[in-house]
Amino acid sequence: MSDLLKAWYLFIFLGLVTFVLSALVGPLPYPLSSAIAAPNQLLFRAGSNFRTLAVNLEQRRDFEQEIRTLKRQVAELEAENRQLEINLERYEQALNVRVFQAPGVVNTAPVIGVDPSPLLATITLGKGSSSDIRPFMPVTAPAGLVGLVTDITERNANVRLITDPASRVGVTVRDKGGQGIAIGEVGGLVRVIDYFLDEPLEVGDRVETSSRGGLFPRGILVGDIIRVEAPDPNSLRQEFLVRPAVEVQNLLEVALIDPI
Repeated sequence: MSDLLKAWYLFIFLGLVTFVLSALVGPLPYPLSSAIAAPNQLLFRAGSNFRTLAVNLEQRRDFEQEIRTLKRQVAELEAENRQLEINLERYEQALNVRVFQAPGVVNTAPVIGVDPSPLLATITLGKGSSSDIRPFMPVTAPAGLVGLVTDITERNANVRLITDPASRVGVTVRDKGGQGIAIGEVGGLVRVIDYFLDEPLEVGDRVETSSRGGLFPRGILVGDIIRVEAPDPNSLRQEFLVRPAVEVQNLLEVALIDPI
């Protein structure tokens, strides 16, 4: 074997040793590195760079894992914060009903279903007898009267809305007196019948519950008059149409009141 070939083999061997040691071991002892640095400077740098790259890749994987963990924790905290906001809204709603409508608020419940039937007007609540929900409890919201609890199960309750044709609510007109019966009409309206007129009625007058009927506390807003029917000249009774104050499609939570 020629001396030139032997030199090439030695160069390659020293290069591999340098690469492996610098990549796996790290900085070499000075005597060893100085002895082989001159013929193998390029391979030594390549090995060092390879080790640095491997360390950086490992650190990057650690950083990415930490970022994923932090993102998950942030998402969990955001979900907890949203739940706290929902609970606060629920308590504020119950407080508003208690202060401005009736002091007998005993519970709140989420609305989990709305009956799409054009003939019946009911909603389903996400609480039932296990949460002390009982039949004939008036159901209301900050905007006004919603309806009356009818059927219940352990975990759910059905509410007959004031727009249901089977609904009957004793009402009066705010600041004008008189009494009548509000019944539901197809189309989401309420018709007041047998209203004994005290003063002339106008579109926009506010209709609220009266003590007539014995179920609903007095003074809960029902809605606004949108049409007054022509009165019978021989009768003191009046009929008129009312647009309910509560938009059921946007209802998320309701308050329940002890029957009077």
